[in-house]
Amino acid sequence: MCTATFLPHPAEGFILTHSRDEKTARPAAEPALPHDRNGQELVYPEDPLGGGTWIVSSVNTTVCLLNGGYKAHNPQPPYRHSRGLVPLQVFDYETIDDFLEYYNPSGLEPFTLLLARPDRLVEVRWTGNRLFIHEKDPNRAHIWSSVTLYTPDVIETRDHWFRDWLSHNPSATTEAIRFFHLHAGESDEANALRMNRNNKLMTLSLTTVAHTNGQVAMQYDDLIRQQSSFHLLHSCEHATA
Repeated sequence: MCTATFLPHPAEGFILTHSRDEKTARPAAEPALPHDRNGQELVYPEDPLGGGTWIVSSVNTTVCLLNGGYKAHNPQPPYRHSRGLVPLQVFDYETIDDFLEYYNPSGLEPFTLLLARPDRLVEVRWTGNRLFIHEKDPNRAHIWSSVTLYTPDVIETRDHWFRDWLSHNPSATTEAIRFFHLHAGESDEANALRMNRNNKLMTLSLTTVAHTNGQVAMQYDDLIRQQSSFHLLHSCEHATA
């Protein structure tokens, strides 16, 4: 359950920002740290329950997860494994196209997956029965809100907040989009981008991946414990995905 925004950057890159909305009773996530997977350096925060994540980046590709496909669903466990493992499994494939062709989501709870590169943005939605793949325009700004947490009317309102913000912020900067994620819709606490529903369901963290000027940086903020981390990823010859 979360919100994600994508901003194209003039320096042949993008800024992808993710607000994680989750139950406060859930065990606290591990901060964003470097990990090795198949010889690739990946940086991501980790969910201790499933061992997965909601956002992960290599030097080439950033993958972001939102709960739900196109509409809210009734969970029907047991599932094959946590959806949080899917972003990591992307990097088990040589390319994005290999993942899109060969990955089998059967037995998993519905999800929306975003795969971002400087020259490409792919939206994958799994409904529990069908997989939908859409190539999005990487030269345009986008926003996604989890369908399991926000109604269609609220999602439309949040889209409006984003378009209004864009009209006043034509230049993409990490600081500006993070401010948007922290303050947009403050008068509607239950549906704001930094949301709070009776302290039981809240925005727990904010993560930004900036792929600009040939560098990839991840900034992670645990909003509850007030802890932050910042990591630069370095290119390597065997990076895939």
